[in-house]
Amino acid sequence: MPVRMVVKYAKQDRVKYISHLDLMRTLHRALRRAEIPVAFSQGYNPQPRVAFAPPLPVGMTSQGEYMDVMLASDMGPEDFCLRMNSVLPQGIAMLKAVVIDESLPSLMSMVERALYSISLKDPGQGFEDALKDFLAQTDITIIKSGKRGERLVNIRPMIYHLEIVGREEGRVIMEAMLSAGSKESLNPEQMIRSLLEFVGIEGDPCCFADIHRLDMFLYRGNAWVTPLELGRG
Repeated sequence: MPVRMVVKYAKQDRVKYISHLDLMRTLHRALRRAEIPVAFSQGYNPQPRVAFAPPLPVGMTSQGEYMDVMLASDMGPEDFCLRMNSVLPQGIAMLKAVVIDESLPSLMSMVERALYSISLKDPGQGFEDALKDFLAQTDITIIKSGKRGERLVNIRPMIYHLEIVGREEGRVIMEAMLSAGSKESLNPEQMIRSLLEFVGIEGDPCCFADIHRLDMFLYRGNAWVTPLELGRG
């Protein structure tokens, strides 16, 4: 009997510069090596029925990545994670898996938000007030590049929450809840770049910030939940 499983995994510092395409290849290879009974699509060129939630930008780490796997036969979530972790390279780790209803839409279409922890070189005195002023704007316009070329986008509606949660060793620790998914998505680096420009700091956000994705969220049953909360029972 086919089983659909959502799996949460981590992408750690060791592999933060590999592309999403290379990550997918690594995970597909691990599924084969771990002898996971993955189901295949029908037709002339059958493909493994594996899908992914919104990809993590290169250069970031995460403890909240998700894959959606259809299995051709029953397998326990714990066994899945153990077998995958035994063959995965260092830096990628399966954290937890749950069985979900086969009829649910794709993760890519359901996920709408992502939560990030951002460690930023302390811009100095007055940053708290500058952050308040930054968020008080109704329009924060950036240039986004895509398949259709460049376009101006107001990212303020995509920033649901941004606050300072601590300081350590000359760095400011912030948490940000941002749009993520197929409808609209905001790369946290783009937000950091706009924030640094607002406070008068020029330079690549990569030189100032370490960004770590904590989790992803979708709206279901009048509440924001993680994909793991789709699990049966």
